[in-house]
Amino acid sequence: MTLSIAESRSRLLMQLSPNVRRAFYHRMEGEMRLGKRIIFDYELLYLERGQLEIRIEDAFHAMKPGDIVLFKPAKEHEFLGSVGECWMPHIHFDAVHGEDFDEVPINFKTWAECSEAERRMVRPDILGDQLRLPDLIRIDNHGEVLDNLHRLIRSYDRPDEDAALLRKMLVLRILYAILKGLEERGDPLLRRHRQALDRAAAYIADHYAADIRLSDLAKQATLSLYHFSRLFKLRYGVSPHRFQMRYRMDRAKELLLYSRLSMSAIAEKIGYANVYAFSKAFKQMENVPPSQYVETRSGMPNL
Repeated sequence: MTLSIAESRSRLLMQLSPNVRRAFYHRMEGEMRLGKRIIFDYELLYLERGQLEIRIEDAFHAMKPGDIVLFKPAKEHEFLGSVGECWMPHIHFDAVHGEDFDEVPINFKTWAECSEAERRMVRPDILGDQLRLPDLIRIDNHGEVLDNLHRLIRSYDRPDEDAALLRKMLVLRILYAILKGLEERGDPLLRRHRQALDRAAAYIADHYAADIRLSDLAKQATLSLYHFSRLFKLRYGVSPHRFQMRYRMDRAKELLLYSRLSMSAIAEKIGYANVYAFSKAFKQMENVPPSQYVETRSGMPNL
């Protein structure tokens, strides 16, 4: 079976399990230079203060405060110089778990200088090749990335044998903020109406059992029907109607498995006039009727 682009992306995101190798907060007062090298893992660097000139393969970048750079496995790069005091929180990490995680060092050699054994340590670049994250990242919500970087770096201040779980979560939050920031940067209208779309989604979630008119949601967001529907799907991945259906079906599944309500009572509770309409909608969303869902999940007899 051939997966759609959205399905492939969803599966990839579910596979992400980042592990942080090192976390630093460098503050360089003199000129910042670093010779040509490759790294085996990822390095994410946020420029909090100062200016930094870097090269990544054939591309030259002038970084300013708020810029983020993602150095990727096996891509040659160097620091060419800096202006002013540079504050640079940064981390080295793997995007997915590898059994040799502890054996992989932070590298300062070029590809030509690396041994065959060292070259085998290079991680696949799933963030660049598959998620299409650029080397230089400029997003309006870069403050979210900085806040999570600070939290991650501070997690090393005290001993905590469970801190790896916290760091994993913080890297995922950083990657999520970057993906959302890039998404909004590609569509100025989405960026401008983000809060209105979030309010609309919250309204749907709170009133999932009600009959919600798309025109009312669009009006509250001060958007046309076309732009509201387009931007909502861009932000949430589904249409407003399907978003509401998800909430209805999630609630229905809870009631089917954990309540003693009849099928008709459940149908009424989540906004359907009768059992037939509820069963039809449930099957459209879940590919099985409600009674079969209960059987496969709990072994209970038909309701």
